[in-house]
Amino acid sequence: MIVLLKQMPGWLCVYLFLGLSMPGIQAQVTNENRYLIAPQDILIVDVFGEKELSREFKVEANGEITYPLLGVVKVGGMPTTEAESKLKELLAKDYLVDPQVTVTVKEYRKRIITVVGEVTKPGAFELPGEQKWTILDAIGQAGGPTKAANKKRIQFTRRGKTQEFKIEDLQMITDPDQVIWLEPGDSVNVPQTVW
Repeated sequence: MIVLLKQMPGWLCVYLFLGLSMPGIQAQVTNENRYLIAPQDILIVDVFGEKELSREFKVEANGEITYPLLGVVKVGGMPTTEAESKLKELLAKDYLVDPQVTVTVKEYRKRIITVVGEVTKPGAFELPGEQKWTILDAIGQAGGPTKAANKKRIQFTRRGKTQEFKIEDLQMITDPDQVIWLEPGDSVNVPQTVW
């Protein structure tokens, strides 16, 4: 058992120690479990057999890249598979026969969330590239709740709107379609228990 714990990531040990489960929470916003291309991401677009069309692109603030032959192409807000299809369609329309296009994210923009209050290590945390985090994941990354934490009033804030959840309710969600995936700018507050 000790050997297994040493091999587990720290946040997973916190989950197991606290009896937390991995599922997310009920969503009031529709979420997909796919990364969407965002401004400031650096993309690698590869067109098989076409070196002059294969290169890196930085996504502009408006979600657009300037692509050879095509000019300005909007790719922001879509998964890489959709960007591939769009570029393939545009290139096939006037320039290439059945182009094979691959789009990958080389570098992700900084995506910061905050976890404050009664957690072991409060602070700002960078969301990893294509991995999604739930509220429980964020609390785990912050070292888990302290003994003084009010586990019945976890506060989640997105774009100025705050919702409250109980940790035990968050643990009960097993349907991935009901998960709220954290987004840049989200905040999780674990308040102190009122004695």
